[in-house]
Amino acid sequence: MAPFVKRAAAMFGAEVTLVHVCDLGSHNGFELYARPATDIAREHWSLALRKLELFLEFEFPAAKSRRVLLSGDAADVIAETAKKHKFDLIMMSTHAGRFRRLLLGSTTAKVLNYTDCPVLTTEHAETIVPRSLEHRKWVAPSG
Repeated sequence: MAPFVKRAAAMFGAEVTLVHVCDLGSHNGFELYARPATDIAREHWSLALRKLELFLEFEFPAAKSRRVLLSGDAADVIAETAKKHKFDLIMMSTHAGRFRRLLLGSTTAKVLNYTDCPVLTTEHAETIVPRSLEHRKWVAPSG
C-alpha cells in the first residue's frame, strides 16, 4: 500500500500521518502469570512505539510524516482519529479473508462503516510489486 499512499500524497500535495493502534489488553496466560498486566501493557506500548518509528521510515521519513500511536479497538480509534484530525482520506490494506469479511467483519470493514471520510482499501500483499503508478487510470463510480 505504501507506493499508492506515497503517489497519492505527491499528486495532491497531501501530508501523510501513519497511525498504529495497539491493543494493550492483549496478552496470554503465561504473561499474566509471570508479570502484572500493567507491566505487560507498558512493554507492548514500548514495542509498538519502536515498531512505528521504524515502519516505512525510508518511504515516509519521520521528519515529514507524523506518526501517531494509540491504543484501543483499532477500528474505533482510527475512525475517531480521522474525525478529530479532519483527515481527508484513509488508505489501508486488509488482512481479512473473504469469509471473515462477510460474516465477522474486519478492522478495515469497520473503519469503512464508522468513518465519515473516504477510505481507500485493498487486499494486503507484502510480496507483490505494484505496476508503475504513472500510467494508472483511476475510476470514481457515481452513486
